[in-house]
Amino acid sequence: MAEYTEPQYWPQLKGLARSIDGLDYFQILNLPATATSQQIRTAYYALARALHPDKFYHIDEEELKAAIHKIYKRVTESYTILKDEQKRARYLKDISGPERQAKLRFTEASEAEQKEEQRQAAKVAKTPKAEQMYNASMLAMQNGKLDEAYKAMQSAVLLEPGNAELKRLLGEIDKKRKGG
Repeated sequence: MAEYTEPQYWPQLKGLARSIDGLDYFQILNLPATATSQQIRTAYYALARALHPDKFYHIDEEELKAAIHKIYKRVTESYTILKDEQKRARYLKDISGPERQAKLRFTEASEAEQKEEQRQAAKVAKTPKAEQMYNASMLAMQNGKLDEAYKAMQSAVLLEPGNAELKRLLGEIDKKRKGG
């Protein structure tokens, strides 16, 4: 690995700092999008060692120090996202889409959007009224009120007739009501 504290590398480092915001995380770590977790880890640690800002403390050139800080920040950001399987999958989806340039950096908004998608996917009922009926059914079940639970779940199924999970739950409640 090159010793980037040597003056011959400074123009390259400054150029990288100017262009780094246009690179995706795989490009920053110089990896293909199919890189394994181990490859990501290895690339990150090599770059982190070579470009750590503390290695440049003795250099007086402020422009170079600012460039190194920016590069190091992006290298660390890249690793933080790519080491997490879920974040990496989301990031790949984002940079493969039509809004690639806008999605090159994984932001808190991206993370919040991903969490909301996961929350929505985990919900059994998808509409507010069906969710209300589903919750009423679950509460009635907890309190041992099987007929009440059945009626509430029936209402949820009527509100979402294509929801297989609600139908399955309705069947389970009906079995319990009938002593099965």
